Amino acid sequence: MQQRVMLAMALAPHPKLLVADEPTTALDVTIQAQILELLRKIQKAKGMATMLITHDLGVVAENADVVAVMFSGKILEYGRVEDVFARPLHPYTRGLLGSMPVLGQRAHRLPTVMDGAQVPADFPAGFTVSPHVDEQHPVGGYGSAEDQLHEVEAGHWVLCRKAGSSEVPPAPRLAHRRSHA
Repeated sequence: MQQRVMLAMALAPHPKLLVADEPTTALDVTIQAQILELLRKIQKAKGMATMLITHDLGVVAENADVVAVMFSGKILEYGRVEDVFARPLHPYTRGLLGSMPVLGQRAHRLPTVMDGAQVPADFPAGFTVSPHVDEQHPVGGYGSAEDQLHEVEAGHWVLCRKAGSSEVPPAPRLAHRRSHA
């Protein structure tokens, strides 16, 4: 009920953007689904954008069109949800997605983000990225001063360096939720 009251208070002034920070934390699955459905209905009715901030990758997969994966205050990867989930390019994103338990698969231990945080062999040619190493966590995180968001595939941005280049790429144009017919 508190989440519903907070939503009502946030929506009272008719915002163009609703920032929902962990809107379903500590809710059971049924109530979570109701809150997310309510957000979708309000968004459509009011024609507003919604920014979901969450650690729940299932919520992201089901409710977002674009995703920005962050670590230590930096955007590491940005793109359409389908692209980032199907082909994660940044080592942290790969580790994060790889650490999700899979229904029906038994494991002696659940994988951690670090288990999958390696640079993929098929990382786009011409770009370099550092893998996440324990010595960097959490103080250094990822990246260095030379790292910028680069569009390494159409609409798919990754924090990395262009090999042999000192040029600063343009910042990504942030997308928004497309209208669903």
